[in-house]
Amino acid sequence: MPEHRPIAHLRPHEGWTNDPTGPVRWQGRVHLFHQHNPAGGFWHAPQWGHLVTEDLVHWQRRPTALAPDPDGVDADGCFSGCVVVDGDEAVMVYTGVRGASGPGQQQATCLARSGDAWLDDWVRDPANPVTTAPADRVLRGFRDPYVWREGGAWWQLIGAGSEDVGGTVLLFRSHDLVTWEPLGPALTSAQLRELSPDTWTGDMWECPVVLRGADTDALVLSLHDETTIHYPVAVLGRLEDGRFRARAIQRLDLGPDLYAPCLLPDGDGRAISWAWSPEARTPDRQRAEGWAGVLSAPRVLEIVEDRVRVAPLPALAGLRDRHLDVEVVPTPDGWLAGGVVGDVLDLELALGAACDTVALRVRRSPGLEEVTIITVDREAGQVWLDRDRASLDPTATGGHLGGDTGVALPVRRVRVLLDRSLVEVFVDDEVALTARIYPARDDSTGVEVVGSPAAVADVRLRAWTLGSIWGEGAED
Repeated sequence: MPEHRPIAHLRPHEGWTNDPTGPVRWQGRVHLFHQHNPAGGFWHAPQWGHLVTEDLVHWQRRPTALAPDPDGVDADGCFSGCVVVDGDEAVMVYTGVRGASGPGQQQATCLARSGDAWLDDWVRDPANPVTTAPADRVLRGFRDPYVWREGGAWWQLIGAGSEDVGGTVLLFRSHDLVTWEPLGPALTSAQLRELSPDTWTGDMWECPVVLRGADTDALVLSLHDETTIHYPVAVLGRLEDGRFRARAIQRLDLGPDLYAPCLLPDGDGRAISWAWSPEARTPDRQRAEGWAGVLSAPRVLEIVEDRVRVAPLPALAGLRDRHLDVEVVPTPDGWLAGGVVGDVLDLELALGAACDTVALRVRRSPGLEEVTIITVDREAGQVWLDRDRASLDPTATGGHLGGDTGVALPVRRVRVLLDRSLVEVFVDDEVALTARIYPARDDSTGVEVVGSPAAVADVRLRAWTLGSIWGEGAED
């Protein structure tokens, strides 16, 4: 059975992971945290796992940063949040959870502080909890704080939802990170439905983060209903006077397997982002494997007018291990990329003027028993991923996924990061599509370009193998 654990993407060595959280620059390094259950491939009482890098490409795992306190307000989980720098301290702002899931569970904002060079040692603030849900509202949740400093004050966004207005972002203000003034809803689903009546916007919003630009802001939300995660969106507009004035909305990823992006601001209207890619196979299979979840490759999000561009971080080229010579081997449907074989690859396609619709087959077995198909209609500006034949394993999820890219036509470039069970597709450094696949055959490693003779003749493919992101001697 092929190995499905990615090596070129972030994940814990074992157990479950979900939301990345709290990216922060501290004393010459970037620290990134994530929700983690080390006990197995299932969600339970999350703690904050800890990852650190000096170049955004190669990483090391650090000890658990924060775990639930059996006697505290976070006894049943240290949920997502953020990390800010306040003077000579890094301050973790997170959701402390007490009680079983469902009505009556207590969710509140808590603080922990650290000042050591590696951010290994965290001390909870005695004032916890510092923010609690409004007593006059019945909410579906109150979690995932995002905090930033602006205009001499601290600002906090909280993800929530209610029966009357659906998904909600609540806004708070503070001068010391401890005492917070509620300012009410900054945005609700009801307001977004007025902007885009045909767009489903969820009844609970998780992991709200705001990217500030010169003239336009992007409010990134992860859409949730009562039982299911869905996908992240960016709402474009302006946050001012305590309210978000929305002008446009877009999906941040066209695939089924990306959720809960976090942001590391990197200049005006620009940020580096990681997100959670959940598994696309049954919970029983995840438990049997003993691990679940991986983080996306770092992406650059940039506000350009009323749109957020999504591109892979340029520094990822540092993971390229070996350039592969592409030999064109004709097939009935196009051409096989001879010399390009593997399950951890970086593929770049340049699409010429004669190329209208073209498909890239990856993780292809010799007899096409297993294959994942990425199709680009460059004139219509659409990208699709078909994983109905990606795996012979009945526990794996299929589906035909994708849609309109919204990019300027015609499409010219496609990049695919393939890392065992994770596929990330980037179109013209503008839009992404993320999906999980689980080939069951050891020989499902081929790459083929498919289309009309004119189309496939006008495709140029470059390929590299990818190395591990972990330091020498580290366990993958």
